[in-house]
Amino acid sequence: MTDADVVVVGAGIAGLTVAHDLATAGARVVVCEASDRVGGLLRRGTVGGTDIDLGAESFATRTDAVTRIISDAGLGLDPVEPRPGGAFLAVAGEGDVRRAALPRRTVLGIPADPLADDVVALIGEEAAERAAAEASLPPYVPGEGDEPSLRALVAERLGPVVADRLVDTLCRSVYSRPAADVRLSDLHPGMWRALGVHGSLLAAAGELAPTSRAGAAVGGIACGMWRLPDALARAAARRGVDLRTGVTVTSIDTDADGLRVRTSTGDLRAARVVIALSPAAAAALSGAPRPAVGGGVRVVAAAIDHDGLNAFPVGSGVIVDPALPSAAKALTHVTAKWPWMPVPTGPTGAHRHVVRLSARDADAGGLETPADIAREVALLTGIPLTAADVVDVVVQDWPDAVAPPADGRAAAADDAPGIHRVGAAVAGTGLASVIPHARALAARLASELSPTSSEPTAAHPTRSLA
Repeated sequence: MTDADVVVVGAGIAGLTVAHDLATAGARVVVCEASDRVGGLLRRGTVGGTDIDLGAESFATRTDAVTRIISDAGLGLDPVEPRPGGAFLAVAGEGDVRRAALPRRTVLGIPADPLADDVVALIGEEAAERAAAEASLPPYVPGEGDEPSLRALVAERLGPVVADRLVDTLCRSVYSRPAADVRLSDLHPGMWRALGVHGSLLAAAGELAPTSRAGAAVGGIACGMWRLPDALARAAARRGVDLRTGVTVTSIDTDADGLRVRTSTGDLRAARVVIALSPAAAAALSGAPRPAVGGGVRVVAAAIDHDGLNAFPVGSGVIVDPALPSAAKALTHVTAKWPWMPVPTGPTGAHRHVVRLSARDADAGGLETPADIAREVALLTGIPLTAADVVDVVVQDWPDAVAPPADGRAAAADDAPGIHRVGAAVAGTGLASVIPHARALAARLASELSPTSSEPTAAHPTRSLA
């Protein structure tokens, strides 16, 4: 006898997705979560009296993964688009800071038209002409030799200024990895395929780049992304999932009778186990070597009372050039970005704004005090601020938030029979990747556990999902 058809270890969005879909198919599912809350990297915080996201605050709309699970699970949440202001890029000028809107038509910072005014404003005419000259280069043929890093590929085809100022800056901000550590096929398979068809990065970007403003390829949830796992956990519970918080899984053992999951509150028997943990935690539980990841992430939220921010001077926020002397790699002006965010009046009579800063180095410090926040926000927005304007600061560290590179994810997915992994550790960064991967695994496990499945195993017999 088993205690569950499937035990899911971890109640982040990937684990909850697997649990919900399996329970919907009729499986007996137990979820063990070591902390006292669900959500993983989707977490609520409060700054200046306003609930905000201290983890992911948006999702990529390149897939319909988020909106589909909201609909399929009947979560009753409202997806929203950002305000139309778009995002800016702050780059180091000659003794000053240059701020300009992110170019409209780019893919991963690769421009479709390097001579467009919004591109030239950031990289200059000489670098723009160098990038435009890619049309005279021999076509690039993927598969001839090892794929270079994204930085090396772009530098060779379009020049080092585009590679460093646009592509590397966006990679560090969005994916928490330098462009020298990732490959185009990993971050954007569609762009890699288009490069193979056209032989040109510019032509590939021209095919795929959106025509809308930069930053429009993301969505959010009214009142915060943290509401997604909360609602999904409730939906899973309604379908019979046994969700146990404050329960740590210490090991998973295989014997002749199947899988034994040892937890801080006792052992569980299961036909299958799904590990839905951060990369290092998943590796530790499975006994695999710790994956090579890019380090942690530090998010700093602040409430600022200053009417200079009323004009939304940098739109929805700023992505920061690594050459700029800033402790932040990105700033999100939350009040400007999301239409649901309130803009109350503070005690001084100034309007209250909420910002989020992502630290360039999660371990370096320098983004903790009101003075730190005032200095960085002033640098990135051009609005003169003082420590007195910063009325509240909340710091959230995510020490194990960066997904391993593609080859590390492939190795991580190879666990013992009956033990499976989901989440960024194997699917890659972002809900657009994590949710479809989790739903595909849930569908496969439901089929394997079905009495009509043709793939039973001796160690893990099929069982009825009636």
